[in-house]
Amino acid sequence: MSTAQLTRRQLVARPLVVGVCALVLACSGGGDEFPEPSAPLTGSYEDFTSEELVQAFGLRESDVPVRELPGWAPPERVVVVVPEEWDRHEERIAFLQEVAPGVELIPVRDRRDAVDRGVLADAQAVIGLGCGASTVAAIGPEVRWIQSGSVGVAGCFTSGTPPGETNRILRERDIVVTSMRSMTARAIAQHSLTLMLSLIGGMDIHAERQRNHVWGRTQTDVVKDKNLDREFQDQTLLVVGLGSIGTEVGRLAHALGMRVIATRNSSTSGPAFVDYVGLSDEMYELAGQADVVFASVPNTPDTQEMFDAKFFDAMKETAYFVSIVRLPVVNWDDLKDALRSGSIAGFGADDLPQSDFELWDMPRVIMTPHVSDYSNRYRDNQFLIYRENLRRYVAGDRMLNVVDLQRGY
Repeated sequence: MSTAQLTRRQLVARPLVVGVCALVLACSGGGDEFPEPSAPLTGSYEDFTSEELVQAFGLRESDVPVRELPGWAPPERVVVVVPEEWDRHEERIAFLQEVAPGVELIPVRDRRDAVDRGVLADAQAVIGLGCGASTVAAIGPEVRWIQSGSVGVAGCFTSGTPPGETNRILRERDIVVTSMRSMTARAIAQHSLTLMLSLIGGMDIHAERQRNHVWGRTQTDVVKDKNLDREFQDQTLLVVGLGSIGTEVGRLAHALGMRVIATRNSSTSGPAFVDYVGLSDEMYELAGQADVVFASVPNTPDTQEMFDAKFFDAMKETAYFVSIVRLPVVNWDDLKDALRSGSIAGFGADDLPQSDFELWDMPRVIMTPHVSDYSNRYRDNQFLIYRENLRRYVAGDRMLNVVDLQRGY
């Protein structure tokens, strides 16, 4: 079913297939509680009720309805970025318009298009732009809501002159920022698991042998590496950052038979499939238990270069480090030293310094170019959160995925 063909079915009551868990999460106010997880819901997300959508993606509701925040009023004009698929912009806008009757939705290709056309000057909300300095400089004085088109919102905190000026402006103007958090978690987790299993199975080694036409089946030339082909039930996975992505990676790893342990910044609560949840200061001790470390923490001032020599020294020599964090969170020189010295067994990442070809060429490094969130559902999922948050903003309800402009994520 295309978005243009959808009805208001998701906005009216119908029997829920997700049970009480959806209601627990919807009422949690964005806290640290973990409702008992279930397997991912299947079917067309477009047909889910609002409650089912919250459950399907593990979304967080704000504590306070947006109508109670300073400066809120029902919007009259909302600018919507329709990226990379302009030929579908009428369909995408029609999908959003169903939940915002009477609101003028203005489609644009990107920020430059919006600026050139002057449509940001008198808008009350912007959907699909980031929250960095260039966006804040371009929007008009009536904007009270920015829906980011991405999961990462570092621009809300680090951009501007001096650095952090954008954050000050956002808070001073009482602008609500919402993100794509959790909408791509499943795709990123599946991609991350692929990296993990490729390292454990030595797929990088076998791919190189294939290129060199080495069969490698006989006793003399079979790959002999103590770090390869370990069975999953003998492995422990440490998830550093038990957010939406880390939780999904843990669920998948547990389903394969791995023991899962984790750290969180805010509490020691976690879903049943996580054997132990510690606070951030326990990550060095827990790293010594792990056969695979999965890094999934936000890019904030407190996480800069947190994965450094001290952390890699705490890992087993036979352990793999897999990361989806943004570049400033890793000390890349320390990581290369750990790989050279053999103090860790290998590294997998969806993002690493583009010009550091020494790292690219090191053995037991598997990289992908920041594409882990790409999936056949990516744009559809993006417009699902756009639509649901637009509905909530127009009605003055609790918003989903509100960025805490004080905490950094």
